[in-house]
Amino acid sequence: MKRLLGIVLLAVFILTSHSAYAGFKSGNALVNDMREFYKMEKNDQSINASMAANYIGYIIGVFDATESEYRSPEDITVGQLCHIVAKFLENNPERWSEPADRLVRQALRKAFPKKLGGTGAK
Repeated sequence: MKRLLGIVLLAVFILTSHSAYAGFKSGNALVNDMREFYKMEKNDQSINASMAANYIGYIIGVFDATESEYRSPEDITVGQLCHIVAKFLENNPERWSEPADRLVRQALRKAFPKKLGGTGAK
């Protein structure tokens, strides 16, 4: 848990120290970062911690910026968000050339759709 927290803090530092628009990252780049996230979870010593942190930070950033689009549980964890997006990416390799933020948002919309009516559209 301490290692995950350290990586998240590193990701926050990296993401706040650069001025970048979310659309600049491709799905292919996100998939490469995701693979390092999986290595981190398995305590693989060949991990590129910066890439794993980029994955975690990117997911958190897109989620925080767009959370009004979803009906996610209040107690959702960062790990759960990362796995939801990873599963979507793994199941949709034909979409990896799309912008990463679009893929993250689609994964989260699929996992946490809003109800039609007063709470917004799917």
